Amino acid sequence: MRTHRVCLFLAAVMLLLVALPGATAARIVPSNTLHLKQLRHAAAAKITELKAALGHEAKSEVESIRDVFHEWTLKHGKTYDSEEEKELRMRIFADNHEFVARHNAEYEKGEHTHFVGLNHLADLTKDEFKRMLGYDRTLRAPRAPVDASTWEYADVTPPETIDWVAEGAVTPVKNQKQCGSCWAFSTTGAVEGVNAIKTGKLISLSEEELISCSKNGNMGCNGGLMDNGFEWIVNNRGIDTEGEWEYVAKVEKCGFFRRHRRAVAIDGFKDVPTNDEDSLMKAVSQQPVSVAIEADHQSFQLYAGGVYSAKDCGTELDHGVLLVGYGVDPSSKKHKHFWKIKNSWGEAWGEDGYIRIAKGGNGLEGQCGVAMQPSYPTKMGTTPLGEPTLFEKGEELLDKGMDFLQKFAESNGGD
Repeated sequence: MRTHRVCLFLAAVMLLLVALPGATAARIVPSNTLHLKQLRHAAAAKITELKAALGHEAKSEVESIRDVFHEWTLKHGKTYDSEEEKELRMRIFADNHEFVARHNAEYEKGEHTHFVGLNHLADLTKDEFKRMLGYDRTLRAPRAPVDASTWEYADVTPPETIDWVAEGAVTPVKNQKQCGSCWAFSTTGAVEGVNAIKTGKLISLSEEELISCSKNGNMGCNGGLMDNGFEWIVNNRGIDTEGEWEYVAKVEKCGFFRRHRRAVAIDGFKDVPTNDEDSLMKAVSQQPVSVAIEADHQSFQLYAGGVYSAKDCGTELDHGVLLVGYGVDPSSKKHKHFWKIKNSWGEAWGEDGYIRIAKGGNGLEGQCGVAMQPSYPTKMGTTPLGEPTLFEKGEELLDKGMDFLQKFAESNGGD
């Protein structure tokens, strides 16, 4: 009976696909409204035919996915610009719904060590999801490898487990939204962490400043590198707080009237010996570490919990995240050792915004390539913040003057 119901549901989805041939994954809101209405009516007619041919079972299956989708939109506050877009989003959701049911059934049988769910990303096309993966490995310049026997943490004996979230060195989970700025969130997370460890002050820093101003190879919402972000903060002699320059998920003007408030500074940044999880463990025992991973998988997009161990998650690095700890989960099926990672897709994703991925047993590169390109910022406990230059002080005065003029105009009914 279960197989029969699944077949009926798949048949309904396939008819929707046939009825909407002009709707591609990258074209969610087509331009020819009249044609789309005709297609939608044709799809409805085909589904009616399906219900008539297959009876009450098919009707229940089609209506149930609509009910589930409706409840999901309410839960996540989703709204759409048109009925056409809503229908197409439901089709994407239906595909993810089927994947979640199949994967979790396999999880219950012990075939996976992680489970998935219909989170707030469950209505995104594959292309839309990929645009959130903003780590561009092609921007990374060649460099000499770090010798694991002589690097600064070579003699460190790391503890069996560590969690920098519990230690108070990690800010709350943030949300990059539909902007390929993951690299900026990984950068600020690592700087926030080392600053908290060295000074005892946990300060949330501005990703918006990085995507708007860090032009040394980084491309705002179109990708970048954590190393470039660290380099920019060093050259800028500090970075602003999130409170002073809030994130808006798009590049803002960074020029004459940019504010020069520097809350945190770093000395530089270093690489961890590549493809070496033992060295990575030593680094993470000292501070949160920026890493890149391969994340363009449906199972990663919809990850909901457990220790993520996927055979198809390779080494094509495309997403910047923050490694904040490691540990052991005795209750995990098969893979018990894990890395704890802070993501930047909001608390509704994963385990309250975090993911645990398998540690060890996945080749030198690690699960999803986690050990391939790790790096971390360095900071002396007394690293001075950059003092404003004379030119910057002039910019600040002009900025205040513009604010005054704008407020004066508003108070007098001007624009």
